[in-house]
Amino acid sequence: MSNPPPIVVDADGHVCEPADLWGKNLPPHLRDNGIRLRWNADTGYDECWVEDGMATDRGLVGLGNAGLSFADFGRGMHYEEISPAGFDPRERVKVLDSEGIDLAVLYPGLGLKLGAIRDAELAVASCRVYNDWIAGYAATDPRRLAGVGALPMQDPGAAAREARRIAGELGLRGGFCRPNPYGGHGLHDPVFDPVYDALEEAGIPLALHGAGLTDMPGASRYLGRLMAPGTHHAVVLFFDQYLTLSNLVYGGVLERHPGLKVAVLECGGGWIAHWMDRMDEFLESYAWAAAPLTLAPSEYFVRQCWVSFDPGEHTMGLLTPVVGSERFIWASDFPHSDAKYPGVVDELREHTAAMDDDAKANLYGTNALRMYGLR
Repeated sequence: MSNPPPIVVDADGHVCEPADLWGKNLPPHLRDNGIRLRWNADTGYDECWVEDGMATDRGLVGLGNAGLSFADFGRGMHYEEISPAGFDPRERVKVLDSEGIDLAVLYPGLGLKLGAIRDAELAVASCRVYNDWIAGYAATDPRRLAGVGALPMQDPGAAAREARRIAGELGLRGGFCRPNPYGGHGLHDPVFDPVYDALEEAGIPLALHGAGLTDMPGASRYLGRLMAPGTHHAVVLFFDQYLTLSNLVYGGVLERHPGLKVAVLECGGGWIAHWMDRMDEFLESYAWAAAPLTLAPSEYFVRQCWVSFDPGEHTMGLLTPVVGSERFIWASDFPHSDAKYPGVVDELREHTAAMDDDAKANLYGTNALRMYGLR
C-alpha cells in the first residue's frame, strides 16, 4: 500500500483587510492617524496613509493581484476590486482547494505597515484591531486557516502582553514583526527580551516578515538609491533578514531564549547555507566582540529557526544534506503580485522532485505544523 500524500501547508499566505478596518475600530481619538486609504484620481492609484505620511502611492494593487497581468500594474484598479480570496475567508478556502493546499497560515496585507507607526499608543491599538480581525477571519474555517498576530514592538511591554493574548484568548499561531529596528533599537536589543519571554512561554514563533518599504529604517530606506530599477524588492527583504538573523545570534537573543522559535519569511531560503558558513567562520575571529555564545551560529539556526522558500527555488533539495530537512518551510505569498497563481503547489512539486519522501513531507507541511504548533 502506498503512503498517503504529504500534508501541504502554506506557511506564509496573506489577507486583504477591509479598507476601513482601523477607521471603524480604533478608539475615536486615534482614527484619523490609523492606516487608511485615499484614492488619487490624478494618478489612478489608491494611496495608503499612516499617521501624517503616505506609506505607499501605488503598491496596494500588489497586495491582491496574483494571477493578473503586470501591464500598467493595476492603474485604475481600486483596492476593494482586488482578489476576493484576500478579503473573504470562504473564497480563500476555494483557492486552497483548487491549488491542493490543506492549510494556510495567514499574514497581513495593509497590516504590514503596522511596524512603521511611530506613536506607541496608536501602534498598540492598531495591532489589537488587526489581531481581533484576523482571529475572526481564521475562525471561519479553523481546519484550513490559521492566523498570525501583529506585535506592537514600539512598546515592548505591551507587545509582551499582546503575545500572550495572541496565543491565549485569540488562538493565533505566531507573532510577527518587521525585521527592522523599532524605536531606534535593533531586534537583538535586550529591551525586547520581555516579548521573547512571552513568545517562548506561549510556544509560538517570532515571525520576521519584511515589507520592502521605506517607512522603517533598513535596506529599502538606506540603500534604495543605489539599486537599479527592478532590483528593489528582490534584494531589500533579503538584506534586512540576513542582518537581523545575524543580530539575533551574535547579539545573544537565541542564547538567552533557547526555547524561542524564529521564522524567517519572505526572502527565499537558498542563502541560508552561506549564512551558516559565514557566521560560523567569523565567530572564530570575532567572538570577543559578540555576546557570550555557547553554540556556533549554525547550531542556533538548526535548534530554533526555520526559513521559508519560494516554490520556484532550485536549492531546497540541494541544501538538505547541509542544513537537514527539518528547518525548511515554503510559502505561496498569495494573493500578492509575485505569487505563482494558479499552480503554486505544482511548481513546488516540480522543483522538489528529486528530494526523498521524508524531506518532501517535512518541507511541504510537517515542519510548518511543528513550528506553528498546529495539529
